[in-house]
Amino acid sequence: MYLNRLRAFARLSAVRLTLSLLLVFAVVTTFAWVGTFWLVQREMNRLVDARLQAQMAEVSEAVRTGQTLPQPSANQEVIVVSNGIRTGFLPFPVPDLPDGPHNFDPGRQRDAEFRFLVRNTPDGRIIVAENVERHEELREVLAGGMQVSLFGTLIIGMLSGLWLARREQHRLNVIGDGLARVACGRLETRISLPGRPDDLSLLADRINATTARLELTMEQMRVQSSNIAHDLRTPLARLRAQVETNLIDLTEKNRAVRADDLEAAIEQIDHISETFNALLRLARIESGAGKVAFGPVDLDALVKQVAETFGPVIEDGGQTLRLDIENPERIVGDHDLIVQMIANLIQNAMRYGPSGQEITLGVHGAHIFVSDQGPGIPFAQREKVLQPLFQLENARQNVGFGLGLSIVQAISALHEAQLSLTDGPKGRGLTVSVRFSKLTKM
Repeated sequence: MYLNRLRAFARLSAVRLTLSLLLVFAVVTTFAWVGTFWLVQREMNRLVDARLQAQMAEVSEAVRTGQTLPQPSANQEVIVVSNGIRTGFLPFPVPDLPDGPHNFDPGRQRDAEFRFLVRNTPDGRIIVAENVERHEELREVLAGGMQVSLFGTLIIGMLSGLWLARREQHRLNVIGDGLARVACGRLETRISLPGRPDDLSLLADRINATTARLELTMEQMRVQSSNIAHDLRTPLARLRAQVETNLIDLTEKNRAVRADDLEAAIEQIDHISETFNALLRLARIESGAGKVAFGPVDLDALVKQVAETFGPVIEDGGQTLRLDIENPERIVGDHDLIVQMIANLIQNAMRYGPSGQEITLGVHGAHIFVSDQGPGIPFAQREKVLQPLFQLENARQNVGFGLGLSIVQAISALHEAQLSLTDGPKGRGLTVSVRFSKLTKM
């Protein structure tokens, strides 16, 4: 069981990353320290060779001129072999070697190590040697210190790395457990990571935002399903009652089906079909499919086009349309969807406003708004009316599906515009505003 837990721990991504980094660190550090040791040893040999060269120059000059040999420096020995006569003593045998520096390693700890310089001159063979036993001790201390430092650093690094890996893995496990609970349907789950904010905390925050959005979407789907059932129950019941009445009249009373009866049934079917078509339009807009038709849109020309289309209809309904245009901007968007959005707002204003009211269609810069003089919407209900198929109680008596403002919100979200519902002019009615981004800022 312990081995299984150890294998599972070794398979963790944080642990494997830590061990990989330690391996890279060990290799790089080893090469660095080997290079450092080689450079130190080369510098020590260079200094010894410089002293040997200086001593060799003095001894060579003395041999050439027949003077007395100079006194060797500390730890140095001098041998001169001339005409078969050997002057001086070395504690190690010197075979015939070419000119240049050489090393003598006795191979035994009690014997000293020497570095010597050989030069063959016309006056004889000269050997200058220096005891480098102290240098060897320094190299051994340096090598030992490097080994202790390397292994100590690796052990401390491994323990620290594994501790950090275990801590980060714990935070990853918190994220994984939270996602597992979300996958099981517990959308209220939120991930809270211990420790200071970092990239994992940012990831957890984004997961929380996604989960909150998903929870809201599921709640909206439940509300929409309830609203769909509520709104379609009445026309379906009417349709069934109409068909059933016609069937009884035809089979039991032997009365022919009248055109009015069929027209009433078709009217109910059309009402149901229009509801589903509106839902399909809403789903298409929310999917982002409308962005393929994005392009420059002149709000001045667009608003005037809408006013020209809806002006006569509004007048026929006993209402008036007023344009309010100031410094209209050009934006990036879908021309047809924006027209549909404004049309929905105007239809809502016509449907719920009183006879003789004035409907204002305005554009200020990149800001479009529609104001009416109707009953307005209570502040507490303004978020709810943006939900598909939600209708206020007094609105259910009118013809409509409760999708107009939902489509307006979907089109606004598609254009990354700001949608707001406020009181109308002088606190009367409702003003729906949509603020777009200018074309120059897109």
